Amino acid sequence: MDDCEYLGTLERDPDGTVRIRRPHIPQAPARTKRPIQVPFSVERQIARGNVYATTVIGDSMQPTILDNDVVIVSTSRSPRQRDIVVIRANGPHPVYGPIDGYVWRYHARAGETYLGKDNPRYRDRQPVMREEIVGVVTRILPRAYRDEQENYLRIQQHRALSRACNITDPRDLGFYRERDLRELRAIFQIPADELVDGRLPWGLFRATAITDHPHVGITTQEVLTVEPTIESCTGQLVVKRNEDGETILGVLQRDGLRSRHPGEFFIETEERRINVSRNDGHYPLYRAIAVIKRIQRRGVVIRLPQWTVSVTAQSATRPQAEERARVRGTGGRR
Repeated sequence: MDDCEYLGTLERDPDGTVRIRRPHIPQAPARTKRPIQVPFSVERQIARGNVYATTVIGDSMQPTILDNDVVIVSTSRSPRQRDIVVIRANGPHPVYGPIDGYVWRYHARAGETYLGKDNPRYRDRQPVMREEIVGVVTRILPRAYRDEQENYLRIQQHRALSRACNITDPRDLGFYRERDLRELRAIFQIPADELVDGRLPWGLFRATAITDHPHVGITTQEVLTVEPTIESCTGQLVVKRNEDGETILGVLQRDGLRSRHPGEFFIETEERRINVSRNDGHYPLYRAIAVIKRIQRRGVVIRLPQWTVSVTAQSATRPQAEERARVRGTGGRR
């Protein structure tokens, strides 16, 4: 249920109309404000008066911006295609209370300007006028700590769902289990500032790999944005683990993905190919524990590794001739 989003309870009115009764989410407690630490070069820009620093709350811009990241905003720069911008808030947030503005991705195409979110869970898209834009984000400073209220909204939704279903919430609500953290630490070096009292809160976190993974171009120097999850799709850079405790990292692929009868899921490592399923993908041999959503090298975002799939082609002379092809797409969930 960790990944559930409780929208409400279906109720029928006396006239037969079915409505959704949405749960009441009380306003979140005020977050503890700590001084924002910025580099000296940013301090000089702030002193000139056309730049300011602010902390971001929420997950709508993940994996680019995580909760409690600090963004540097220029009030003099004009927005360009795919810039991250800050939009003036018209009032307090219904859950988080008073806020300075909202962070969006700016799009300008064919004379149309609109805003979107980086997190695919948020499908909002809205038009925007230039005067609504407060400034353009020029730099993202990774969070120095994780706030205890980071998952407040998810926790309240989870509790509302538990009450509706008469279920008792676990004591560690809002945190991954100790076993999950141990498994993630088998492959990632997780810094202390990504933990709260030694526990890993729900949501994406930043870490580095314990060892190099040259088959996907990852070294111990890159900063990885990681999403703990039990779901994965072909084409994703995943971390999987089997019952013997072997943990592997690589791009999830599948034999014959575009054919009528696809085969096994597998990961190519530097040494060998590892099948992570059997019986044509119906029985998993490895389970997903995380997906890598972003890679940064010296502050520069690196494109995630490309992926290949085996394409099974039908031929009159060779019933099953296999070729390798580089494609883009999704599908084949495992």
